[in-house]
Amino acid sequence: MPKFVIEQFKVPLGRNLKEALAEALGVSVDRLTSVRILRRSLDARNKERAIYWVYNLEVEVEGGIRPSRSVKVKWEGKKTVSFSVVKAEREIFPVVVGSGPAGLFCALFLAEAGVRGVVLERGCPVEERVEKVKRLWEKGILDEDCNPAFGEGGAGTFSDGKLTTRVKHPFIEWIFEKLVEHGAPSEILVDARPHVGTDNLRKVVKSIRNRLISLGWDIRFKSRVTNLLIDGDVVRGVVVNDSLEVEGDFVVLAVGNGARDTFRMLERCGVAMQAKPFAVGYRIEHPQELINRAQYGRWYKHPDLPPAYYQLAANFKSVKRGVYTFCMCPGGYVICASSENKRLVTNGMSYYARDSFWANSAVVVTVDERDYGGEVLGGIVFQERLEEKAYVSGGGGFVTVAQRASDFLNRRTSTSLPEVSYRPGVVADNLWHILPQNLCELIKRGLSSFDRKIKGFASSEGVLFAVETRTSSPVRIVRDENCQSISHKRLYPCGEGAGYAGGIVSSALDGIKVASILLKRG
Repeated sequence: MPKFVIEQFKVPLGRNLKEALAEALGVSVDRLTSVRILRRSLDARNKERAIYWVYNLEVEVEGGIRPSRSVKVKWEGKKTVSFSVVKAEREIFPVVVGSGPAGLFCALFLAEAGVRGVVLERGCPVEERVEKVKRLWEKGILDEDCNPAFGEGGAGTFSDGKLTTRVKHPFIEWIFEKLVEHGAPSEILVDARPHVGTDNLRKVVKSIRNRLISLGWDIRFKSRVTNLLIDGDVVRGVVVNDSLEVEGDFVVLAVGNGARDTFRMLERCGVAMQAKPFAVGYRIEHPQELINRAQYGRWYKHPDLPPAYYQLAANFKSVKRGVYTFCMCPGGYVICASSENKRLVTNGMSYYARDSFWANSAVVVTVDERDYGGEVLGGIVFQERLEEKAYVSGGGGFVTVAQRASDFLNRRTSTSLPEVSYRPGVVADNLWHILPQNLCELIKRGLSSFDRKIKGFASSEGVLFAVETRTSSPVRIVRDENCQSISHKRLYPCGEGAGYAGGIVSSALDGIKVASILLKRG
């Protein structure tokens, strides 16, 4: 029986997929011998009329079909792009610095090509890391090397685990398949907005670690890289914890964007870097029901609907800046994501079920050399000052300051706050003294714009928390077309911290890109 593909097949909310498909094809349900979902998305654009699940399907039917005019059948079936990992032609020994998505997938790709190497991670294994992060959130006690930013899996381990990306590449399918192989839910292979959740990510990174070890890799935790071993302009290894030398044929720098001490070390070593724009702002939280009602209209309580998502932006051409929401976490939590003592950072996180009372996202404004000068590490200094202000304003212990969105619009201190998700605690304050005034003005304008799109967004039900600074790396480690540092041979910067990615998938993809180059150059 031939298989065929149906694209953009709409099924009203609450309708059974197979029943709707059989009706559209003019056959009985029992004649549908195979229905495979290739892609699934939710269409709520006309929410006052109807909400639809939209599918791309691969279908096999016994006998002939009589499709309705609204169904477009493609008889050639699904076209797939496949590849296999090419085995290394000769023995090489890479040193991978960092076990975030870029470092882990770089190592995994190399390992499956028959290469053995070492991963150096300044933080802890995920099991120990979970306990240290719990201590931060419950007691305000921070371990500067093992926290929501540093440790096995990188910052993504304590996030929503979103896997959306605009990048198109055949390696992405391989990344998703590996994630599922190591414990991610299989739905990520078909959902238009896939996410793993922090609970599943913790299992995935542990499974990848065990796979690497089984393939001969050495995974070293509590191993902070403090210097480079350099002969002329050739990097031959790294120094760990100011004492141990680890040599290799290549050094892959897959550090996170919070690795400020690493960036300062690289500057001392003369590694070519440049400042790059990023964004700062606040994290905002609402009751998830408010977002559901705004996005789903009269359907917002329907049991088949997931927690609603949003993505908002306002562009202010007169000042050449934009305000936008970032890293939206439906059914999530606002978390303390600090990695340095006396500096407070917020972020968002959710579990796979996305079943908390709240929804949150960052509301940020773009910043560049106008704000922090022309120094290469000027953006880092700018971030640090904001984080120090937030920490002092909260009174220490990583208690943060918060303000109702409606009060922020009117520049008044909130006298009370609703129940919020942030731990270890919050105090009401006026956030206009955290960010520079011109940036606060732009965020105010952005909130007003967003409130017109989502009713209640800037109301008293919205709560802003200080401060969101780690949206992307404030520096770029400059590399050439072969991903090698332009100043130092055999040094390969990659991932989000190096300035070449922005999220789990793009970071993993950049790590694989570097791995594939090393296999060719080895």
